[in-house]
Amino acid sequence: MIKQAQKHNITNISTLILNAIHDIANTLSGENKKTKILETLDKYITMDINRLSYKNIWIYEIQDKTVGLIIAYSSNDVKKLDEPILKHLASKNIFIDSLDKECFENEFYIDTVSVFEEFQGKGIAKELFSFIEKKAKELGFEKVSLLVDLKNPKALALYEKIGFQKNTILEVSKHQYHHMIKML
Repeated sequence: MIKQAQKHNITNISTLILNAIHDIANTLSGENKKTKILETLDKYITMDINRLSYKNIWIYEIQDKTVGLIIAYSSNDVKKLDEPILKHLASKNIFIDSLDKECFENEFYIDTVSVFEEFQGKGIAKELFSFIEKKAKELGFEKVSLLVDLKNPKALALYEKIGFQKNTILEVSKHQYHHMIKML
């Protein structure tokens, strides 16, 4: 079952995010230790405004356990969504003007998709994508977008299979990613 994440029930969410975004989590948290990264992700998830806020997360539950998630938001809101993260980083003496560009104007951007390994191969990610595409249409978007690591051919193949096409290459946290779009 897919439902909106709740501010006061974030069990497994930060772990799912870290499993998907790897080094980007270090950049967003300003931390290198896994426990500190997860603590910071938990903080972001419970905030009302930022790219990793519970308001931008939809979870997939099986028997009341979160086993997957998708995070998505309007690309036009990125600057506003990143302000709390930049403020947190500044509190750690990490001063940057902006986070690396991950999307372009007028896209419903899929920031993160993650399913625990033991639940992969069961169609959960496809259900999450289908759900978010419907959500994007409801909100008036004509396309969804995402990034996939150049070194992740398995994910690239999945995204191409469900209709995403490579658009350009972007660098995020010193790694190269295909920016992919799907017209709705």
